[in-house]
Amino acid sequence: MKQKVIKYQSDLFKQEVTLTVDENLNKLKGKVLAPKKLEAANKALRKLKGVLPK
Repeated sequence: MKQKVIKYQSDLFKQEVTLTVDENLNKLKGKVLAPKKLEAANKALRKLKGVLPK
């Protein structure tokens, strides 16, 4: 697991802030998972509409 550590001085709290960023999360950038899942869910819901009693 590759991680990047970023440290900076906070002006607001006058303290040093440390952030740890997991480089593996950057691999998810550019992947379009949510729209595909939403499309599949919408198709499934269309099929269920006719099955439900009124």
